[in-house]
Amino acid sequence: MSVVVPPQAKRVRYVYIPADIHEPLQEREVEVEEGREVESLLDPLKEHFKRAGGVKTEAQREAHRQQLVQQVGAEAAAKLSDQMMAAALDIQMVETLPLLVNNPASGYMGVNMYCDDQAQIKELTYNARASQIADCCGRPMQVRGDAFLSRMFDNEDSFVRLDLRLGEVSSGAEWVAAAAAQAARRMREGDRAAEFMAKMQQQQQQQQQQQGSGKKEQGGKQQPSATVRELSPAEAEKEAGNAAVRSGDWAAAVARYSAALQLQPDMTSAANNRALALLRLGRHAEAEQDCGMVLFREPGNVKALLRRAAARRALGRPEEAAEDLRAVLSLEPHNKEAAAELAKLAPQL
Repeated sequence: MSVVVPPQAKRVRYVYIPADIHEPLQEREVEVEEGREVESLLDPLKEHFKRAGGVKTEAQREAHRQQLVQQVGAEAAAKLSDQMMAAALDIQMVETLPLLVNNPASGYMGVNMYCDDQAQIKELTYNARASQIADCCGRPMQVRGDAFLSRMFDNEDSFVRLDLRLGEVSSGAEWVAAAAAQAARRMREGDRAAEFMAKMQQQQQQQQQQQGSGKKEQGGKQQPSATVRELSPAEAEKEAGNAAVRSGDWAAAVARYSAALQLQPDMTSAANNRALALLRLGRHAEAEQDCGMVLFREPGNVKALLRRAAARRALGRPEEAAEDLRAVLSLEPHNKEAAAELAKLAPQL
């Protein structure tokens, strides 16, 4: 079944949800630049969060530094110069929270909430209205600082920003009901994944007990047997993320991989897999960050290079995407995917 890609309007509307409860919600407009559909909205939001969040205190900068160290690992962080660390602390990013996930069931239509990615560190005010909207969508969370809502179409091949009107921001809106239904399905699938992991753990324990009971050879000696290693909590979360990927639930996969990385920040396989899920959700800047973390530790990781190239292409940076693809071809000269993607980029170089 063919997918009809909606046309990209020159200006689209989105909704501003101030953290200040006394300030009304606002419908705003942004001009969408061709080839920069993603950044056309994210760039002004970065500037807003930078202004609204104010200058971080020394204590907040130290908390941010510790967070970065945890994300990249102590060994990798130790290699960063003071200047590089200071630059990293000054980078303002936008946290993208998918409320309605763009997938075939939703007609590839999605609605994202955008927040300051450093809201916790900056100790921003609790945003009651944004939190309530997220809760209605089945994504309970404590949103801090100002927030924004925007609609888009994204089927991986095409990304189109679409209008989201102020009148659509209510608990009875169709997109909110669709988001809540998605969340309910994710919950059911997550329960099934957890049940599957519990069964795996139980089977492993039973195998270990059988091996420990000492199966004897005829001569009375214990037979050698392979050791069945029990999954660590981080590995269990990663496997649950893999199960979510197989079912096409990209949002659940991101949540599981994120949980794995919280438990084991240097698990590059989880970061690499999360990058794939983030790409599917249209969260290209975050996917690029994950790939960068992987490549910092594993410069020759072909999957990370391919995924970062895809993210950079979507972010409107074809030269950098081509650089990653050439790196893949230097490692694997016959990599068909890299060659095909590089050919697609040729007109933009």
